[in-house]
Amino acid sequence: MKKLILIAAVTAVLCSFSGSLELRANAVEEVSATEYMGRNEETGFPDLDAPHTEATEGNFVFSVYDEFAFVTDFKDTKATEAVIPDNINGVPVVGIDQQPFGYCRELTTITMPDTLQYFRWSDLCCTTLVRVGSDEVVEPSVSKLIVSENNPYYTVSDGILYSKDMKTLIGCPPAMDMKELKISEETETIGDYAFVECIGLEKAAIPSHIKHINNNAFTACINLKSAVIPESVTSISGDMFYYCSSLSEVTFMGAAEKIGYGAFAGCTSLKNFAIPETVTFVGSKAFENAGCIENENGIHYVGGWVVGSDEDIADAVIRDGVIGIAEMSFFSRVQLELLDVSASVKYMGDLLYTGLSGGSASEIHHRSSYIGEKTYSASKTSTDVYIYDPECEIFDSEKTIPEKYKIVKETENIFESENETLTGNIVIHGFRNSTAQAYAEKYNRQFEPMEESFVRGDVNGDGLFSAADMVLLQKWLLNVPDVKLADWKAADLLEDGQLDVYDLCQMRSELIQISETKTTV
Repeated sequence: MKKLILIAAVTAVLCSFSGSLELRANAVEEVSATEYMGRNEETGFPDLDAPHTEATEGNFVFSVYDEFAFVTDFKDTKATEAVIPDNINGVPVVGIDQQPFGYCRELTTITMPDTLQYFRWSDLCCTTLVRVGSDEVVEPSVSKLIVSENNPYYTVSDGILYSKDMKTLIGCPPAMDMKELKISEETETIGDYAFVECIGLEKAAIPSHIKHINNNAFTACINLKSAVIPESVTSISGDMFYYCSSLSEVTFMGAAEKIGYGAFAGCTSLKNFAIPETVTFVGSKAFENAGCIENENGIHYVGGWVVGSDEDIADAVIRDGVIGIAEMSFFSRVQLELLDVSASVKYMGDLLYTGLSGGSASEIHHRSSYIGEKTYSASKTSTDVYIYDPECEIFDSEKTIPEKYKIVKETENIFESENETLTGNIVIHGFRNSTAQAYAEKYNRQFEPMEESFVRGDVNGDGLFSAADMVLLQKWLLNVPDVKLADWKAADLLEDGQLDVYDLCQMRSELIQISETKTTV
């Protein structure tokens, strides 16, 4: 064997824009949903949980601390202009929290004091809050920000708010008249929610001097039709184009490597989209409700990737040719009884399948050559895991494949007070002397050997001897990168214990004989 075991060292705010929209918590340039869920919120803000009092001055409501104050509400919902004061009771106003202008439907201009330093862009510019249960549809109204030249933290250029050094684009007033993206040549980073709900934006050709685009950068730009991703940006951050319902054309100028969670979710007009061949990671729900999804037997595909599944899916047999599975593609599929991962799959996200204790008993048939640290770690209802690649690289941790399953069956007898719980050891099935056996023995898992099915000449492991096997062997002999033989012994046609060009010649000869036999018949 080549190796035995691979060792690898929101507070949701309900908003509305042509329907309800959920603004997600602030996050900087993340692509993985599992990282997003597990992180601690780091904003750089002062401690807002410290003791404080509430104060009101004019239409503004403040949380006042010992040495600073934050704006938390604005009472005049009919105002067209808001001038934020620089202090309250002698304490400097340094921040904004809790979207104080959320219900100000007519607010067009906000003036920021020189003391203002801490805020999320969505807290400052949002005028689209709606109450839970309301059918109200509103459009953003803020079109202008006023910042003095003396402000030590921020500056405005062409109507857009930047950090003082112009390297970070903080945000564009959502109601500002801008059809085509215009960004200062000094800018390197587009901040979180920077263009959220920019209703006039139709084209977003991101310039090549941009190195980082943070999460939700273009969320809910419902009139955005096209976007160009420069070579300098290789990761599409989480929710970057979330709910851009008119987006129909996305052009990658470079080698994109990652597509973040929710990146194109809700992009219903995105019909003809191909995940670039250079992509090795797709985040959870990256294409949820996108126009480019193909649903086949309950599995959602975008080209060569699985990106999700129906909630009620029972049998998930991934079709041949798929190269990647997005993280959490079968998350909480409680009716799933079979997950069959094809041998062509090279890339898999975390929590690929999570079986909840209240779900059905399930089997996993894994034909791919790799099992990651968290691929199946939450598959709590899987009773059997079949690993078909003898050299499958299995992340070296006792949590990679759970030790036991637990299935809670709701009792059908209403007079019984307790549900039935089925528990037992998860059985790992694999070939003798395989990595599956090595993993099972190392972590004291129950192991059952599978009978080897040998087809002479079948080096790609598809159960057939064909020209595809000859092509694969030829590439392997030429040391083509990433080429792997499913069973090298099947190619040893001369039975001398080694593979060389003579086996390739013998393979060609036998394939010709098979072809001639079929023609004669």
